Amino acid sequence: MTFVGKLLVVIQLVLTICFMVLAGAVFSRQQSWKARAETLAASVATEKKAYTQLEEELKKEITDLKDREKNAQNSATDARNELTQVRNERDAQKVELDTLKTQLNTQTSLARISGDEATFRREESLAQRRINEQLSQTLNTQNERVRQLEDDVFNRDVERKALVERYNEQLQTVAIYKRVLASNGFETDPRKYSRQDKPTEIVFGKVLDTKPAAGKGRELVEISIGSDDGLLEGTVMYVYRVGDKNQFLAEIRLELVKPDQAVGVVINSSKNGVIERGDFVSTKL
Repeated sequence: MTFVGKLLVVIQLVLTICFMVLAGAVFSRQQSWKARAETLAASVATEKKAYTQLEEELKKEITDLKDREKNAQNSATDARNELTQVRNERDAQKVELDTLKTQLNTQTSLARISGDEATFRREESLAQRRINEQLSQTLNTQNERVRQLEDDVFNRDVERKALVERYNEQLQTVAIYKRVLASNGFETDPRKYSRQDKPTEIVFGKVLDTKPAAGKGRELVEISIGSDDGLLEGTVMYVYRVGDKNQFLAEIRLELVKPDQAVGVVINSSKNGVIERGDFVSTKL
């Protein structure tokens, strides 16, 4: 029975008591006051006892309801705490699920990259294998070439030794000839003989640069012609300037001859002759 039901029962009992009192009042008019009083006292005692018992039951019921309410509040609090915990666990699981999804996507990407890399490595390995095969063939060819070159080197070494022996023999022969020439009063330096030779044709060139004499040094002249033009070390050439009046400047003897250039030293110069860049040189005046 609910609290409202019990309250209605109490009200009903109170109304019943009121009606009984009213009925007793009506009945008392027909009976004596003493009998009516005793009856009313007995009724009141009975009703009071019933009321007391009902009040005790009601208090007990109210206490039970309060205990139930307290238990319900505790249960509600526990339920709210459990709900909060469940929500927290759900949020944590959601975060963990997102993390797992991210890791899965990462692993998938890594797996795809690893697959592509493995394919690339395989293709690279096949390409490297082909290159190695070509290099192996090239190496074999080079080894064969090296063996041939080693044979050539050995043969050339044999020829070189033979040439060295012949060269030594020629040196001994030349030494004998020099001793014979020296004993007969002839010059043994071949360069002095070559310097006495002069080109059979007239050769013309220009002065490229000059170096004036310093102290006891000699004046040097660089010219634009050399051995390709028939010049030799020791060749004497003439330096002159062309203008309104041609002017002889100096006479030089070549000391260093290159294919297209030569350097000579001044051995004879005119009184006022100063050699400058652009002056002319020739083997004959």
